[in-house]
Amino acid sequence: MDLNTTFPRAGEMLLGGYPWVARMSDKARAYNEGTLGDFIYPCPIDKEMLAELNLTGEEFAEIAEQCPTDIDLLNELGLPEDNKDHDVHRWAMEFLSNRHDSLMRQAEEEGRVYHPPDSIEIIRPFA
Repeated sequence: MDLNTTFPRAGEMLLGGYPWVARMSDKARAYNEGTLGDFIYPCPIDKEMLAELNLTGEEFAEIAEQCPTDIDLLNELGLPEDNKDHDVHRWAMEFLSNRHDSLMRQAEEEGRVYHPPDSIEIIRPFA
């Protein structure tokens, strides 16, 4: 993936029940190919997701390099495609709620519309 000419997938996209994994995998693949452009891998949000997955940035980059598809990646991570785990869902919704404004700005910068999952509870402590 060449992030010099395109954007990684949206951070709110769920893959294996988790947000950010699809975006992080795009960035990891670009990192491996030397086509990361202005993006950072692993960025602070990547590091938070990596901690949840108990992986380092290098370990995830190696997995992403070995797994050409999302299904391969999920299988290697041991995550079901349609993850129904209640704890994962709760963690994912909290993750997205805490980053709602950032994800909206990110979508705007990338020329797309932000689509939070239906079950997200928007938290704006300084509203």
